[in-house]
Amino acid sequence: MSAGTRPIMQLSQRVYGEIVYWGTILAAIICMIGPFISMKNPDKNVMNPFYLFAAIFEGKDTATIWQEVAGGFPGGHFYLDKFFYGDGFTQFGLAMGCSVAAWALIPAAFIYLFKEKNPTYTILCLWVTLLIILSMVGIVSSH
Repeated sequence: MSAGTRPIMQLSQRVYGEIVYWGTILAAIICMIGPFISMKNPDKNVMNPFYLFAAIFEGKDTATIWQEVAGGFPGGHFYLDKFFYGDGFTQFGLAMGCSVAAWALIPAAFIYLFKEKNPTYTILCLWVTLLIILSMVGIVSSH
């Protein structure tokens, strides 16, 4: 197939792909910076990385590690309060990377609705976005 006969991708699909691509790259960069912050300033963490790694290598279970190193599990969204902490910044990057599809589906839905005039795909985009967001906040669970 020559370049002149290739089908042209729809705008909604290109926008979705670009947002997922660049959002994932940005999330990966954030997740690489977070551990650097953790090691550079160990006191600026929810869990001191040196005690954390020692507890992991001793074979302690997750609940024990959280209790000994951080005084208990601070909750799934602790990074909102501790954003500039090393582990908080890393957790933000993880949350961003895991939810990037939701953020890409929102503009795709608007393009489907207003430019491509496809209400079925608009509804599907918004439905999947809702499922992702409900999973993020813990309302929908796989276990």
